Formats: sequence, C-alpha cells, structure tokens
Amino acid sequence: MTESQVSRFPSLLQPQSALGLVEQVVAGLSRMIETGKLRPGERLPSIRQFALQQEVSNSTIVEAYERLVANGLLLARRGSGFFIAKRELAESSGMPAIRPNLQLNPVIDAAWLFSEVFADERVPIKAGCGWLPSSMLDGEGLHAAERRIIRSPGAQQVGYGHPFGYGPLRQTIAKSFANWSLDISPDQVLTTHGVTQALDLIMRTLVKPGDTVFIEEPGYCNLIAMLRLANIHVVGVPRTVSGVDLERLEELALLHRPKIFFTNPVLQNPTGTTYTPACAMRVLQAAERHGFWVVEDDLYRELAQATDPMLAALDGLRRVIYVSGFSKTIAPSLRLGFIVCQSDLAKEFARTKMVLTLTNSEITERLVYNALTEGHHRRHVERLASTLLTAQAQVSARLEDVGLLPFGSPRGGMFYWARMPHATLSAKEIGDQALEQGIWLAPGEFFHVSQPEHAWFRFNVAFSDLPKLSDFFKKLVASS
Repeated sequence: MTESQVSRFPSLLQPQSALGLVEQVVAGLSRMIETGKLRPGERLPSIRQFALQQEVSNSTIVEAYERLVANGLLLARRGSGFFIAKRELAESSGMPAIRPNLQLNPVIDAAWLFSEVFADERVPIKAGCGWLPSSMLDGEGLHAAERRIIRSPGAQQVGYGHPFGYGPLRQTIAKSFANWSLDISPDQVLTTHGVTQALDLIMRTLVKPGDTVFIEEPGYCNLIAMLRLANIHVVGVPRTVSGVDLERLEELALLHRPKIFFTNPVLQNPTGTTYTPACAMRVLQAAERHGFWVVEDDLYRELAQATDPMLAALDGLRRVIYVSGFSKTIAPSLRLGFIVCQSDLAKEFARTKMVLTLTNSEITERLVYNALTEGHHRRHVERLASTLLTAQAQVSARLEDVGLLPFGSPRGGMFYWARMPHATLSAKEIGDQALEQGIWLAPGEFFHVSQPEHAWFRFNVAFSDLPKLSDFFKKLVASS
C-alpha cells in the first residue's frame, strides 16, 4: 500500500477519550467499515505503516487488527496482510458497530425468555426483566478485584479449579453463616455456575424421571422449565403474602409424597414477598413429617431485612439444602452461585457437577472472593438494598394509582407482582400490546405451573418507575 493510500486514513485517536488506544483504533475502523469508507476485500495498511500513520506502537495495531479478525470484521491472510471481510461474514459475528438496526418484532414467549432475552436489545423498557441495571451493581468492587487478579502469578490463572470451588472463597462463604448462628465448614460449600446450575445439580442428584417435586406457584420460571425438561412431575404449592399456603402444602404432601420442595422464602421471584417466621417453622415441620428435602433458594438474602427467617439456620441443614449466589449484588456476568448442605451430600453434588461441567472458572471465583474481601462490599449492599426499597415504594404507588392490584407489599428487593383488576385479555395478550410500544412485560403465565386465573405481571422495580409504563396500564385499565 502506497504512502498516499495510507494517508487517506484519518487519525482514529481522541485525546480526551476514555477508551484505550486499542479500543479507539478498533472503534474507528469499525465506523469506517459501517459507513462504507472501507469496502469488502480492501486491504488495510501494514501494521508498521498504520502504526506510523496513527503515531502508536506496532503492538497497538497488532492487537486492534486481531480483535477485528476475532469479531469477523477483518480477514487475515498469511503473507498478504489484513483485508475487510465480506458483509455477510461481518454481520454473522454479531458485532454491534455494523449490525443493521433491527425492527421491534421479537415474540415474547417462554422460549424467548429463556434463550434470547439477555441478548435482545430491541425493547427499550425492560419492566419485566430479572436483572439489575449496571449502575446499581458493584462495578467499583469488581474493578478492584480484577486489578488484584492481574497482579497475581500467571500460574494461578491457567489451570482447572478445585471440584468444590476455590478454597478461600468457600471459607469466606462458610464464615458468613455465623451471622445466622450457623456453624458450617468449607467442605459443606460447593460453588456452581450460578444459582440455576445449583438447582439443576440438586435435581439431577436427588430426583429421577417420574418423581414428584413441589415448587411455589407462582415461582421461578426457569426452574419450572428445567423440571419439565427432565420429565419430573411438578406440583405447585400456592404462594401467599406470608409465605406458602400451609394447609395446601399438607394436603399435597399426603397425596403426592414429594422428594423435594423448592422454595424462595425471602423476596421471592416473582412476588417479592417473604416468609413469616411462623410459616418458616411450619414448612420445616411439614418436611420432617413427610420426609422431603427443602431447597432454599436464597439469592436475594443480601437485599432482605436482617430479621427475615433463614430456613437453613432454623433447620441446621438437616433437611434444608441452601442455594445462593452473587448475580444480584456483584454482577450477573460472573455466573457464580453456591450450595451449602451436609458434607456427604456436597460430595454427591460435586460428582454430578464434574460429570456435567467439570470445575468452575477459578478466575471467576477469585474475582468474587476479591470483591467480597476488598472491604467495601458490605457498604455497597447496604446502599443497593436502600435504593431498591425506595424504588419499591415509588413503583408500587405509581402502578396502584393507575388501577393495578398488588399481590402484597414487598419490603425491598427487585420484584413487584400485580394484576389487572379485570381484563378481557390474557396477560400474554397484554404483553404483546405492550411490546408494540417498546415495553417488555413478564406475564404471569411464565411463572405458573397451570394457567393463572388473573392477568398477573412481574415488575422489576429498577426498570419500572417510568411514565410510559404507567400510562400504558392507565389506558388499559380504563378501557377494560
């Protein structure tokens, strides 16, 4: 490539940019490809030529070119250099810089919820989503944890982890249970790829096809789908404002003899409600009488009130298997959860885990350990819990003002569960109408074993304090 051809490239560096040099070069070349200034098949300047023209090091251009190759925007030809990829290849990489604007046409159903929702950017108002905005998460703690990882010896970052998980992290988790007067050892802790995998490991280890398990209704939608996929007989126990319907639990236990009761006692997904201490004790008594395990999904514990009951602590981990994780307080991208249970049971779960997925990423486990021990995680969680408590009050007031009927009054946490006062349309049909206006709702059908009687919706309070959302329901209630 001649000097005149190289000179037609503008400087891609902005002195005031927060991006690093490599990121600026990648972004600049991506823009040139998107706008057609660089055409498919066109050869880029050599690394040395482009480094001189951009006044950066050769290594900066090497890394930028390689990133663009990895994302399908460039082709590397040995001995010839780097060339702009064909449009079809570049678009198949999913690179946002050259992806055409997508029309607002996703179909919101259970399949979309499970497989595409996390990557779908077409819906601007995500009132029904199950995660927190990045601004609420512990970005500062995660960055500090990453810096500590980078400074650690490389040999600690390249091997398989321990089947049970990173030892110091498991020890930290075990020590945290002293807050609930529960004395456990690290060999009772097993790390997992998020809470969902923890539930899956428990199911695969303790239940076989055709067995019966109980879940709350409404309850965690992924769990319902997971159990059905495994040909497990799923029976719903009605969730109430104070916990679960205890009389119905007794009746169903006598009738079905379940192996497990999966429950989310504190700040439940989707209702946001919490067990009373009396409900917690009676659930444990029922488990003892009828001989079933209680799997306590306690993912939202750090956002709860200090007085909210913990089944594992009340039971001493005799019949309770405890599950939690860090996606709601540190970052969902880490995909790290854990199981706490009897030592012998933990060994069984570890065997299942190794068969299915081998070990966790120890780098991820070290990141979480560093974030937990850096010194400011507790204060971050306190601020987050307070922010969500305020958001609960604001969202509930806004939605109740337009006529929605609440299930209960959550004391913090992420979720608010409400229904239409009367509706000729199903929640799914209402969700389709909302989608046309750029609003993603989570219809109640997704969280039920059987079809619910009313049009219920789960609202994420971190995304739902918006006039457009309340205006949508105001018009809907008025016309129904």
